[in-house]
Amino acid sequence: MGWRKTGLFHPAEEVLIMTCDVCERDIGYEDGRRPHEHFRVSRHPNPGAIDDQAPAVIVCSRECLRAFAANTPGPDRAPSLSDRARPPGKSKT
Repeated sequence: MGWRKTGLFHPAEEVLIMTCDVCERDIGYEDGRRPHEHFRVSRHPNPGAIDDQAPAVIVCSRECLRAFAANTPGPDRAPSLSDRARPPGKSKT
């Protein structure tokens, strides 16, 4: 009776799973299939090369995108033209 090797040793495989940066829910699949629909928020200008651009934030839904945008510090937004106060004597028409 001889010794028979039935299987090969396979080294560990690294699997990256994307998670939402707001709610920490999994976006991708463990087997590496295409991830669920998601949004990538990046900085501009992006400091990476074309092949090396990493998004600053990954969010899973519009609700998480709104929550992220509401809590993000940033420059004061200028009011739009329709929101500005009109000088006295000027009418809207």
